[in-house]
Amino acid sequence: MLMISLKKMKWVFFVSILLSGLLLSSCASKPQQELRISSLLWPGYEPLVLAEKLGYFQEAPIKILDYLSNTDAIAAFKNHSLEAGAFTLDETLQLLADGVDVQIVLVMDTSDGGDVILANPDIQSISDLKGRPVAVESSAVGAYVLQRALELNGLTLNDIDVISTHAMEQQQAFKNGEVVAAVTFDPYRTELTQAGKRPIFTSKSIPNEIIDVLVVRTDVVQNNPKVIRQLVKGWFKALAFQKANPKKAAEYALTRYKVSTEEYLKSLSGLKFTSLAENKVLLNSSKSPLYELEPKLKKTLFSLGLVNPAEHDALLLSQHLNGRFLPNE
Repeated sequence: MLMISLKKMKWVFFVSILLSGLLLSSCASKPQQELRISSLLWPGYEPLVLAEKLGYFQEAPIKILDYLSNTDAIAAFKNHSLEAGAFTLDETLQLLADGVDVQIVLVMDTSDGGDVILANPDIQSISDLKGRPVAVESSAVGAYVLQRALELNGLTLNDIDVISTHAMEQQQAFKNGEVVAAVTFDPYRTELTQAGKRPIFTSKSIPNEIIDVLVVRTDVVQNNPKVIRQLVKGWFKALAFQKANPKKAAEYALTRYKVSTEEYLKSLSGLKFTSLAENKVLLNSSKSPLYELEPKLKKTLFSLGLVNPAEHDALLLSQHLNGRFLPNE
C-alpha cells in the first residue's frame, strides 16, 4: 500500500509540474495586443511615423496607420478599427461625447499658425467671406478654426456658405470655382499658397487653442501599460532625433509629402512641439492648464452642433488625463 501511495504521489507531483510548465509557457507566449494608431499628413504628427521608421517601436506591436482626414480617423475609432490616435483636443472631446472612453497619454504639439484660412487674392479679410462659399472639413478641427475666425470678426456660420470638403480636395474645389476660401493646414497649405492663395486668418490669432494629443482607449491603457510606455518613449526619442537632425528627419517625411525639404522645414514653424517638462505640467490631472481651455472648446463645439450640451458631464478632461507613461527624463 505504501509503495502504491508513493507512486501515486510521484505521479501527481509530475503531472502538477507538467501542467504548471504548460501554463507558464502559455502566459509567456501570449502576444501583446497590437496598437493601431491613426495619423495623417500634418507635420505635428510626423515624429510618430519617424519613430516607426527609426525602429523605436521594434519591441512593441505598434502600427501607424495614415488616414486621409481626421473625420475618417474618428469614424475608424468609433468602429473599433483603432486602439489609439492623434487628434486635436476638440476632436478628442467629440470622441468622449460619443461615448468613446479614452485617455490622453501625450500632448504632442500646439498649432502656432499652422492651421489657416486661405482665400483667393480678391478676398482681403474674414469679413469678405460674407455670403461666399468656404471649404472646411466640417466635423474636424477645421470647423473649430472657422467658427473662431468668424466669431472674432462678428460673423456666424449663417453668414457664409459652408462647403464640406476634405483637405486633399480643396485645391480642386478652388480650380472648379466652387469655393473662394478654405480652412486648411500643411502640407496642403503649401500647395495652395503656391497656387496663389493667401492667408486671411491663422491659428496665431487663437493661441494655445489648437492642441494635438495622443489618445488611447482606456481599456487598452489598462491592459497594455508596457506598450503605451514604449509608444510615448519612442515619440520623445523621435522628437530628439528630429531636433538634432532636422534635414535627415525631413528626408524621411518627404517620402509622404509633395513639398521640398525647405518647404517642409518651414512648415514646422507653424507649430510648437510640446516638451517632456511641459507634458508633465499639462497632464497633471489635479491642476492642468488645459482646464482653462476646456470651457472655450466646449462652447464652440456646442455652437457648431458637434457635441450635445447634454453630454457636458462626459467631457471632463480631469477624468481623461494620464501622465503616468511619460519618461522620467
